[in-house]
Amino acid sequence: MNPCNEIGDMTRESWAAALAAQRPVVLRGCVDHWPAVAQARKSPEALCRYLLHFERGGVSDTVLMPPEARGRLFYSPDMKGFNFVRSKRTVAAVLEQVARYSQFPAAPAVAMQSALLDDVLPGFPTENRAPPMEQLRDPAVAPRLWLGNEVITPAHFDESHNLACVVGGRRRFTLFPPEQVANLYLGPLDFAPTPTPISLVAFRAPDFGRFPKFREALEHAIVAELEPGDALYIPSLWWHHVESIGVLNAMVNYWWAAPAAGGLTKAGVLAQAMENR
Repeated sequence: MNPCNEIGDMTRESWAAALAAQRPVVLRGCVDHWPAVAQARKSPEALCRYLLHFERGGVSDTVLMPPEARGRLFYSPDMKGFNFVRSKRTVAAVLEQVARYSQFPAAPAVAMQSALLDDVLPGFPTENRAPPMEQLRDPAVAPRLWLGNEVITPAHFDESHNLACVVGGRRRFTLFPPEQVANLYLGPLDFAPTPTPISLVAFRAPDFGRFPKFREALEHAIVAELEPGDALYIPSLWWHHVESIGVLNAMVNYWWAAPAAGGLTKAGVLAQAMENR
C-alpha cells in the first residue's frame, strides 16, 4: 500500500492542482482553526460538552451494532439482511451511548451517519466554517456530521466529490482507484449497507484464499491517516474503506457534484463489476 499525497500549506493553486489530478490528497491542518478541533484535542469529554452546546433535539439516522460485529458494518450471516439496526437519535443520545459503551470490555458500536449539521447541531457550521474552497460556497453543499465510537465502513464509493474533515478521534482511509473494482469482490449491487455496493473483503484480516485478486488491489491502495484538524479530498467514484479509531470519533464532510476523471460514471463502474463476476 502507498501513502497518500499531502498538502501541508494549502493555497488556491495547490487545491486547484489536487482537483485537476483527481487523486486523493490529505490536507494537513485544514480545519485546525475550528473550535471543535481545539476541544477534541483537550479530551473526549471537552468535545462532548462543546457539541452539546448546540444540541436542540434534532434527530438523524444512527446505526447500532452488537459487540460481535466488532464495529464493521456488514451483512447478516445469511446475506439476506444486515448486522445492524437503524434508528433516529439525537447527538445527546449518541454521546450518552458512546460514554456508556466506553466502559464495556467488548462494546457495541454506535454511529450517527451523514447527519445534516443544521438539523442536529444548528449553529455548529457558523462557529466551524467550511474551508475556503470555491466548491464549498454553494448553499447546496451542506456540512454533514459523522459521530460515534469505533466503526468500520467497508470499501464503497460516492458519486460526488468529498472533503472529509476530522474533528475528534482518528480516521484511517484505504483508497482504491475506480478501475480496481474487479479486485475488490463486491457484494450484491442492489442490496448494500451503504448507498453503493461494498467490498466483501475484511481488510483487517483478508481471506486471500477466497479473495485472491485482493492482493492486486492492495498494490494500488492508498492509505491516509488523519488526526483532528486534518482533511482528506476523495475524488468521485474512488473506493474508500474507513476506520474510525478512538473512544469518540467526530467528522464533518462536504459532498459536491462534479464530473469524475475520464468521464467515468457510476453506471460504468458497476458495469465493470458485472463483467468480472
